[in-house]
Amino acid sequence: MSNQVRVSSIDALESFRSDLIQYITKARVALEDMTSETRRTKDWLDHDRRQYWSAQISRRTKLLEQAEQELYSANLTSPLASNALQKMAVVKAKRLVVEAEEKMRVLNEWRKRFDRLSNPPLRQLDPLFALLSQTLPQGVVSLGESIKALQAYAEKLPAPVTPPPETEAAP
Repeated sequence: MSNQVRVSSIDALESFRSDLIQYITKARVALEDMTSETRRTKDWLDHDRRQYWSAQISRRTKLLEQAEQELYSANLTSPLASNALQKMAVVKAKRLVVEAEEKMRVLNEWRKRFDRLSNPPLRQLDPLFALLSQTLPQGVVSLGESIKALQAYAEKLPAPVTPPPETEAAP
């Protein structure tokens, strides 16, 4: 039995190492994109939409108060008149306030639902983050060291002995 190792393709290891580095980079980018998109959606629900509907409730409540004040003034100036326009304005303003409050309620429900639905899958990705940030990079380093060791070993091997070309004897 021979004590020599036959190293046939260090290039294949180098190619695998290169592919592994590309995989780590692309997978890390994909995971970071996904988590940042989830974070942006959560922020949008928590801040943007909440501020918007809070402002709408305030604005619509002020419009309702103004419509009620106009109806009250119209009733004082002409108590026997129907004041239909003012009454319709009050009804419309009340409907708009109720609508905004309903939107805020739905937003709060969606916010809770979003956390409930998004947090478990995000927690399941933690091991993959660890794999991509610790284990696989260590594997890349280890592969690099193995490649260097194999190259050094291959350089120390004696050159393969090739038989000398046969020469024809002269007649």
